[in-house]
Amino acid sequence: MKIRTATSSDIDQITALIAPFIDEFAVDQNGRQLFTTHMIQRFIENSEVDYFVYENNHKIIGVIAYKQPAHLIHFFVNQSFQGKGIGRAMWEFVLNQLIQKHGSEHPSLENQSLECTVNSSCNAQVVYEKFGFKAISDVIINRGLRYVPMRFDFRFE
Repeated sequence: MKIRTATSSDIDQITALIAPFIDEFAVDQNGRQLFTTHMIQRFIENSEVDYFVYENNHKIIGVIAYKQPAHLIHFFVNQSFQGKGIGRAMWEFVLNQLIQKHGSEHPSLENQSLECTVNSSCNAQVVYEKFGFKAISDVIINRGLRYVPMRFDFRFE
């Protein structure tokens, strides 16, 4: 099992992985369009997005992606593999990436903070809370999606 950067050859597997979750947060066709093969391709090619896959025996069982500086845009684990620490491993991987990038931008990290945001599906809110995220608003419906805006604050000491 490994976490690696997503490539264009992963798009079909990523789309298939995300598909069962779409109805949890997409309220109309506009929302569903944000998770098509074409949109995932755009994310992978976007220099402002870091997109990773969790792979087991050449099969993608998890994805996590963030738009710089620190907004999670995709975070999904295959339903058959949930509850096995894969989501936590991916979150810790990305958090370490963010801390390293933030550290290179701010050589003296004392009294600095890192903020990461996510628009969580209502079903995933409890998972994000376990990772330390806090809701910053009630449920919002925007651009065809229903979600809870959340924030994670990490303080460098």
